Amino acid sequence: MTESRQDPLIAILVAAKRCYVADGIAATGMKEVAARAGVARSTLYRYFPSRDELLIATVKDEMETLNALIRDRLEKYPSPADQIVEGIILAIREIPRRPLLRAVFASEEGSRARSVIWTSDAIVHFGEELMDHVIRPALDAGLLQDSVRPEILVEWVYRLLLSFLTLPSNWVKTDRQLRTTLHALLVPVLLK
Repeated sequence: MTESRQDPLIAILVAAKRCYVADGIAATGMKEVAARAGVARSTLYRYFPSRDELLIATVKDEMETLNALIRDRLEKYPSPADQIVEGIILAIREIPRRPLLRAVFASEEGSRARSVIWTSDAIVHFGEELMDHVIRPALDAGLLQDSVRPEILVEWVYRLLLSFLTLPSNWVKTDRQLRTTLHALLVPVLLK
């Protein structure tokens, strides 16, 4: 907390996350975040000119933490196919465990938030950077499918991830079943 008091940006992001989780994304306004952060609204608007920009920054901050975990855990998988499959499985398991990400990506309340996040250039570039450590080695090794641009493949993987988060499968219930399904259906679409 001491660090938050010294840096208004950190205080704002911490306060926004707490407001989104406690009150809901739709019910959280700039006034509530400024009050919880202990800053004037003018200070909040200096850092984030709009409510959407604040949401994007807060979600990006949370995603960076998750992405570091995913990258760390994927180091033990040498093949691009295993990295893609295990990365999706890990994301499907971890996102619901993180209250802010669950609110955005795995709840009905998050549909507007998903739209804001989905159309954000910052999040799009961030997602491309995250997937680049998986896609780039496959591309360099000549394993990536030629018919679709890498950024389209990244979007397709994210859409698949969102579908599993927002509408769980009736048939795929275990990680083992999901792993088998992804290797059979997803990997051939992405890799040669």
